[in-house]
Amino acid sequence: MGRQRVTLQTIADRLGVSRTTVSNAFSRPDQLSEDLRNRVLGAARDLGYAGPDPAARTLRAGTAGAIGLLLPEALPYAFADPYASAFLRGVAHATEPHGLSLLLIPMPPGQLQDHAVRRAVVDGFCVHSMPADHPALDIALRRGVPVACSDGPELSDHPFVGVDDYAAGRMLAEHILASGRRRLGVVTFRVRDDPLDTDVDDIRIATAVHRSSGDRLRGILDVATAAGLSREDVRIREAALNVPDHGRSATAALLDGARRPDAIIALSDELAAGVVEELRARRVSVPADVAVSGWDDTDTARELDLTTVRQPGEEKGRIAAQWLLDGVRGPVRRLLPTELVVRGSTTV
Repeated sequence: MGRQRVTLQTIADRLGVSRTTVSNAFSRPDQLSEDLRNRVLGAARDLGYAGPDPAARTLRAGTAGAIGLLLPEALPYAFADPYASAFLRGVAHATEPHGLSLLLIPMPPGQLQDHAVRRAVVDGFCVHSMPADHPALDIALRRGVPVACSDGPELSDHPFVGVDDYAAGRMLAEHILASGRRRLGVVTFRVRDDPLDTDVDDIRIATAVHRSSGDRLRGILDVATAAGLSREDVRIREAALNVPDHGRSATAALLDGARRPDAIIALSDELAAGVVEELRARRVSVPADVAVSGWDDTDTARELDLTTVRQPGEEKGRIAAQWLLDGVRGPVRRLLPTELVVRGSTTV
């Protein structure tokens, strides 16, 4: 039998480190300590490994010289939404030094542009916040090029970077309930892609196709149940678009119900901005009458003195793009830390 081919994974297994660590020793030495890099290079020499296979690094050498970025919204959203813009900056920071282009491929609900994915001249796809059942995702996967996902979906055989949305949802709900609030309203971005103009029920959450919203809602509901709240004490409204106007409409529906909430948790800062607008229009005091929280910690949250969950959107984009640059494949999963940022919207 011939000698077994030595790969980055072979070296990683020998040292008990990740494949990315080995790759960084050759292509990004500044990411490692001198001692660790010397260990990797020493193991490579012992195994007869001369360096990464150029055929496995097409994104650096550039057959197409571009990365495709799949988005679940219309194109203007990528530039208008602060969190989406931060993610794009992260992707750009990783790809720009290598002279790569970004091809933005918007896929808003009900507008499948399958030809855009089939014909895209790209060396890989970065998938951002896509629903798990989106047909464009299946087309991208069947192209056979590297695919890396951020925020959703989580695929068993492709790299994923995100945060523990369930744990962060619990953290936020625990903070709200600790102040004595007992009637919760929640304004979420899409759970599924079919329009909904009524309260979100448990069946819809259980069948969520958007990972982030589903996990956050489950975390909030589990904390509410543990605190003795009934399901009727937690009303959830779904916004079709992650913009202030839709957050305001959802808030109006919550306030016009039989049990007005004394706290409203919005699952993005943009939705929370709409919540605050509607409360101010009705002369409802924040936080004395209704506490309000958001998610992301964008400039919007700081301008509104908004309690929120901070998550590293730019870092997610950089990591997902770097995986594509390194040709990383397989079930790599990385969860980045979140932080509860408490401001005046929840504290009297």
